[in-house]
Amino acid sequence: MHSQVATDYSMTASPGRVLPVAERAAGCYIEAEGRRYLDACGGAMVLLLGHSHPRIVEALERQARELAFTYRFSFRNRPMLELAQRVARLAPGELEWCFFNSSGSESNESAVHLAVLYWELRGKPGKIEFLSRVTSFHGSTLGALSLSGSRWRAPFELMLKKYAVVPNADTAEEGAAALEAAIQSRGPDHVAAFVIEPITGSSGAAVELPEGYLPAVREICDRYDVLLIADEVITAFGRTGRWFGSEHFGAVPDVITFGKAIGGGVVPLSGLVAARRIREVIETSPSGFSYGHTFSGYPTGCAVGCAVIDVIEQEGLVEQAAQKGARIRADLEKLQARHPLMYALRGRGLLQGIELRDPAGARFPATRGISGALTRAAQNRDLMIYACPTPVGNQHMDAVLIAPPMIIGDAEIQELFEKLDVALEDVEKTL
Repeated sequence: MHSQVATDYSMTASPGRVLPVAERAAGCYIEAEGRRYLDACGGAMVLLLGHSHPRIVEALERQARELAFTYRFSFRNRPMLELAQRVARLAPGELEWCFFNSSGSESNESAVHLAVLYWELRGKPGKIEFLSRVTSFHGSTLGALSLSGSRWRAPFELMLKKYAVVPNADTAEEGAAALEAAIQSRGPDHVAAFVIEPITGSSGAAVELPEGYLPAVREICDRYDVLLIADEVITAFGRTGRWFGSEHFGAVPDVITFGKAIGGGVVPLSGLVAARRIREVIETSPSGFSYGHTFSGYPTGCAVGCAVIDVIEQEGLVEQAAQKGARIRADLEKLQARHPLMYALRGRGLLQGIELRDPAGARFPATRGISGALTRAAQNRDLMIYACPTPVGNQHMDAVLIAPPMIIGDAEIQELFEKLDVALEDVEKTL
């Protein structure tokens, strides 16, 4: 039993609001100060296998006793080699060359490093600029934040590169034209890569690429000698009903970054997998890929990653994610018929977004804080969902994500919708 903490010296993201102290968790539930919360967003879309999955905890304990840490410039380690084999086997196309980090932001930073080094070794050192979409989020480190078009940029704007300049599009043709215009504006000899989320996470809440968009921008990237990088920090490893979210959209990127789920909710772990042709170029350098972070490829994290993939494969959870996602979408549609606040539904598998508008279909001003109001109302009903307030040009979009663990059962899905129903009523009463 932990002693009561009298004074809180920790930094908080919620000044003026006292958050409950979580004490233990298992499966789809978190216990905090005598209450039991159904975690229907996996914290921040992290917990594909739920909290404290016994096989994941066992892998962590076993590896920590054997070999907890090695430094990548001194040693390889067996869990890192085994995790790379698993990811290369599952990744689409010729994606096979793996590098591991601790967070999604780090992996997107590493993808930037990789792209710049690739073009330098190809004799095109001027290709050091990147492009991404206006509505996007790729991480909170400064390079990843430069790729992002989210509200988190504001305090740091003068320090950031303006990479998020490609408009989000409703059709493949519009998307390809927007990307081509951006490449021509910056100059093809300067653009290293286009970075895209196949399905958005916190930015817009599960907005999917339009049909045909990914093949169309793939063709534009190939035409102008630009790498295509897919940020799958949220969508990798089965949440959407495929091993990788890109697989829904008909083209293979040059690099996929991933994170969150691969650490099983017990360790920080992320990574990227790159195409064979990138490996062949980088390995011509005597230094190889010498960038990264202190914990890149550390054995404890990689052992957990191996266990996460093993559980997903052996229990058929990718297929279950597609099936459970279909049921959740059907239940959301029933709920939408009763709640005018639920303007639009979107997403795949166990990544479902709800856009929120007033009964007349108008967006709320940012000052109303409707996304946060709904997540707080849900938490008051012992349900955890994820708020996604998003700037859209000069307007503001409110949305939330439903992203439960793959292990969620029928009874828990029913509980989710009973509590979400009441939370929506609570908010609608205030409008």
